[in-house]
This record gives sequence, C-alpha cells and structure tokens, in this order.
Amino acid sequence: MNKRYEFTPAIQAALDSYQTYLQEEHYAKNYIRQNSNYAGIFLEWIEKESLAATQVTHADVLEFADQLKQDGYTIRLINRVMLAVRYYYTWLQHAGQATHNPAAGIILRGTIRHVPHDLLTQPELEALYESYPITDERTHRNKVIVGLFVYQALTREELETLRPEHLKLRDGKIHIPQTGKLNSRVLSLEPHQILDLQEYILIVRPKILAERMTERSGRKPDKYKAVEDVQRLFVTMNGQETLKNSLLHLNYALRKINPKYKHGMQIRQSVITEWLKAKNLRTVQYMAGHRYISSTERYQTSNLEDLKDALNKFHPLNLT
Repeated sequence: MNKRYEFTPAIQAALDSYQTYLQEEHYAKNYIRQNSNYAGIFLEWIEKESLAATQVTHADVLEFADQLKQDGYTIRLINRVMLAVRYYYTWLQHAGQATHNPAAGIILRGTIRHVPHDLLTQPELEALYESYPITDERTHRNKVIVGLFVYQALTREELETLRPEHLKLRDGKIHIPQTGKLNSRVLSLEPHQILDLQEYILIVRPKILAERMTERSGRKPDKYKAVEDVQRLFVTMNGQETLKNSLLHLNYALRKINPKYKHGMQIRQSVITEWLKAKNLRTVQYMAGHRYISSTERYQTSNLEDLKDALNKFHPLNLT
C-alpha cells in the first residue's frame, strides 16, 4: 500500500515517538514508514471505538482484524497490520506504558505455526528424558542433549554454540550464549543433569574426540580435526559441522518413546508453557531468552484457548 496517510495530531504525536523507537532498533526507513502507517490505522480505530491503548484487550484486537476483513483487506495485509500492532505494543511496554500485548499470537491463515499447539505435558517431557536409554557414547551424549531440551528449553542453534567452559557444574549452572533472536542467560541445572554432564565431560566426550582423531583410510583429517568443531560441547561422531543429522536420529528414538513427540521445538514450546504455570512472565522471558515480552505472552495458558478461537475464527473455511 503506497497510500499517503494523514492522522489526527494526537495520533501523529504517538506515531512520531513510535517511529523514534523503530529507528533506534535500526529498522529500514521504508519499513518504519509502513509499520507506522499500519499502527496508525489501528490507533484510528481505537479512537473511533473510544478506547485507550492501555484498555485494549485481545478480543478488541480480534474485532479490529474482523473490521479490516470487512473493509476488504487481504489476509496477508491484515497480518502485516497485526504485526505492526504487536510492535506498537512492544514499544508501549518498553516505554512502561503498557503491561501486556493484546495482539500477541493473533496471526491469520498461513502463519498458524506461531501459535503453540500439540504441547507435551510435564510428565511426558520428563518421560522422554528418563526413558531414553544410554548404551554407548553416542546415546550418552544424546541423553545430555535431551536433558537440555526438557529442563532448559534450548534450541539446536544454542546446542551448537555451547562450549565446555559454559558449564558451571560446581554451581549447578549453565551459561547460554546469545544466538540469533535469543538473548544470553544463565540457567540452573537439575541434579541428575549435573551428574550426566560431568560424566560426559570427563569420560564420554574425550572418547568421542579420540575416535574422531583416529587416522583411517578414506577419512579427511582436516574435516575431523577442525579446531572450532572439536571445541564445541557437543561433538558429532562423523565429523559433521552441525548436529542436524545427530538430532534427526535422536528424533526417531524419542518418537518410539512417545509417538506424540514431533521435534525439539515442540519440547521448547511445551517447557515454556509449563514454566508459565509456576513462574511470573518476566522470569520466563529471561529463562526462554526472549527479546520481547510479547514472545513469552503467546505461551500463557490463559491465552491458549483464546488463540485457538482466533485461529478457528479466521480459518480459511470461515473466510467467505
């Protein structure tokens, strides 16, 4: 949409402050203009509805999305506007002017993947760890990985970033470095994790490294002895630079334990949801490494049914 928007002085003043925030976040000039215009559309609507930004609820945002649909907006464009509304509330939270993000999780057809679903329960999560058998060095390494999935909700990228020095076993802690969109953090380890990690560091990992360093016909020594690779906490058995193949085989094993299991991200989503049942929002935001509080709000169990209703409301079969 290249339309030139004109807003009331009050709305424009709010948008000017919002644009300053986006500039500080280093967004591109055209993106800032477009995002600001979309946020302005929302501010015009709540002004018409006699609502203050801090009074807007999840249901109000759904009503706004429905109004956009009636006005002829495409699903793709509505999603762009919803993104702008979410960013606008992220700014309000950053400025201390809002305590929640009413647009969190509202994504229409085509991006349903952003809404947590098919979650595993706490007993099911723990069963994946407890039931995974250790038979050799490979499975011992994998058991440690499963523990970091189940108890610290790590991602594959974070697993590949870890180094032995990130473990603080004497303190029962692990430092997770910043990766991509996730912040760094220090998390507590479970007692049984500490024992498994200690054995992995002292016995199992050296055996894996020794095996990789063995000269054999047909091998490419440089590939197997790459300094950066062997300095990682989790070393592959076959010289691969990433854990992709290792985790693929691990997925097969975990599905045998529980057919409901799909992938590591499902575990992460389930763990964050469980955390929110016992911990406050800010604590879970830190533990999950989320940059924005709105990312954590999507996992609140009090919102999950509303999110499902929102998806059903805008399901392709209902968009007629």
